[in-house]
Amino acid sequence: MNKYPLLQHFSTTLPRVQLVLRIVFYLPHDHRVLAPVLRQVLDTYLGFIAASGGALTSGYDPDISEDSFPLTPDTWGEVHTELEKARFGPLEDMDQDSFWFWTLTKRNYDTWVLLKGGHSEPDGYEFSFESRLPWREPSSEHSVLSVKLPISFLETQGPEKAFALARSLAELLPFSTGHAGLSLSFTRGRSKLLPLLKEQLSRHPGWHVPPPLTWGLGPWIDDVHWLNFLGPPLLETVGGIQALRSHLSHPETTVQELTGGRALISLGAEPLAGDTKRGETLPAYRELARFLEPWLLPFPHVNTWDGYTDEEARLWWRRFLEAPPEKIYDPRGG
Repeated sequence: MNKYPLLQHFSTTLPRVQLVLRIVFYLPHDHRVLAPVLRQVLDTYLGFIAASGGALTSGYDPDISEDSFPLTPDTWGEVHTELEKARFGPLEDMDQDSFWFWTLTKRNYDTWVLLKGGHSEPDGYEFSFESRLPWREPSSEHSVLSVKLPISFLETQGPEKAFALARSLAELLPFSTGHAGLSLSFTRGRSKLLPLLKEQLSRHPGWHVPPPLTWGLGPWIDDVHWLNFLGPPLLETVGGIQALRSHLSHPETTVQELTGGRALISLGAEPLAGDTKRGETLPAYRELARFLEPWLLPFPHVNTWDGYTDEEARLWWRRFLEAPPEKIYDPRGG
């Protein structure tokens, strides 16, 4: 049985949707704080994907070019400069009539570096860094570092390599929360494609749908995943390592203490899609969701999922908290 249904592309009719392994860290810091480690983070990712023949081939950074650009030695140098330099201090110290104050506040981010693999179409490899605006009194917004791996990486390198990459990045980054797991990736047309995926999303609860914007995550946790990283002060808020270990008893769940008062909760040896039609409801994920429910990102007051009723969107949002559907197919029955 294929562990990752439909591989990278869902079908010839939905080529703009991919299933990937996505690793994300939410960082309560401005770019100038993160700049010293970003080059090492990028190099760590590139080293891991090179082992599987992966590479990043094109980039987008509005401070380099208005259009995407091929990654050549010259443009790689510009990307490194954009990541490494601490560009701005607090916006309150800038002239409010200046070009940069107007530009930054209009686009609502400091830096956005997006690097992708593939040629005519993305191949599933991706590195993205978005930094929040550097106000003197920070809001609940976060800077966000995310990378993606195609399903082929899991199949050829094994989930152990994906786990090692996530751990390596976690050791470098001062995160508040983070996660890694199976995720949908939309090359374009997200709002039009989501309504076509209702049946698949209901059937495979292990597939995550990334929110279009993550700036306002605040103190919340973005869903439950294969790997779940908790940093300060959230780890203390939930009761610390001992509370996690005493409340999480599923045999596939492990809780590891990381440096700096942080923790990693692993839900099995590999990421799972689940299949509710076969009775695969991901009980370890459900147990963690019940424990973390007070801190999980709540269902938004306004339904942002085009083509879904409020109830359909709510049920997906709470798929690990609601009672699982009855199994309607037993693979052992032939």
